[in-house]
Amino acid sequence: MTGYISNTQSFWSSIILVASLVAATASHIESRGNAPHCCEKLLSSASPAVAPFLGLLGVTIPIPPVDLGICCKPISVSGCDNNCTGGIAVTCAGIPVSVVGVDIGVDCTPIPPCPPPCNTLSTSTSQLFGSNAGDAFNDLNTFVGNATVTTDNVPSIHAITFRFGSVIDGLAVTYAPGPNQDLNTIQHGTSLTTVDSGLMNSTLTLGANETITAVSGQTGNHSPFGIRVLQLTFTISNSFTGASRVAGPFGSATGTAFTVAGNGSVIALGGSAVNTNLSLNQLQTARGGLYGLSFITTNGTDCPQ
Repeated sequence: MTGYISNTQSFWSSIILVASLVAATASHIESRGNAPHCCEKLLSSASPAVAPFLGLLGVTIPIPPVDLGICCKPISVSGCDNNCTGGIAVTCAGIPVSVVGVDIGVDCTPIPPCPPPCNTLSTSTSQLFGSNAGDAFNDLNTFVGNATVTTDNVPSIHAITFRFGSVIDGLAVTYAPGPNQDLNTIQHGTSLTTVDSGLMNSTLTLGANETITAVSGQTGNHSPFGIRVLQLTFTISNSFTGASRVAGPFGSATGTAFTVAGNGSVIALGGSAVNTNLSLNQLQTARGGLYGLSFITTNGTDCPQ
């Protein structure tokens, strides 16, 4: 008997609640506030959960039906919504009314969610300077693969160590593969530790806020090693101070001049090389070293305007 009384009370409480909703709808349907709210759910006045109670009460279902927002709280949005977590952002015809302690929005329309922020980066790769006689490499692909380059995965150059004599025989590039990631060094061509009195090492280190914004150099035939990158000079710019500096030249031989410059920054190197520990004398009868270089740059975001 106790269970029957409890179920009856619950039934009549539901009827009272629906009656209150209907009354609220009737009294506020013409009040066009269009105020943004975050509601736990939307319930159509024609839904199976509501229509039976409306019929018991002799209330005609609105034509067309309206959506009722349940448990609504005001939010601040501008055109789209990023402020309604775990609910549905809506604009309602009138200010929600409190029914049995529950804020109910009347005639509510969902607000479209804001699109995710665009952080894709446009990239471009220069022509290959030197020769493609070695094995092709692309440091950007090493870190990003086939994924879209974004501000979350774009690598940055922290340092380049050159192994050179009269030409650039090898280099090692130290990257941060992405923001706040540990440094990673990739070597191309002749090893930095090769024992050879004709070769030296020199390191270009980029400071905070510095990027490579231009590269110039020389390419040509350097017998007996074939067409090589003979010389490199870098322009480095500081995005914070606006200052620029020049590093190089690395290498001393001359040939055909080239320049890579633009409004962007060099983020990675590509090219062709055969990694080796052989000295120059040993290489006269074997392939090895750096043959060609290309420069991968980004000019910022590539987002629809």
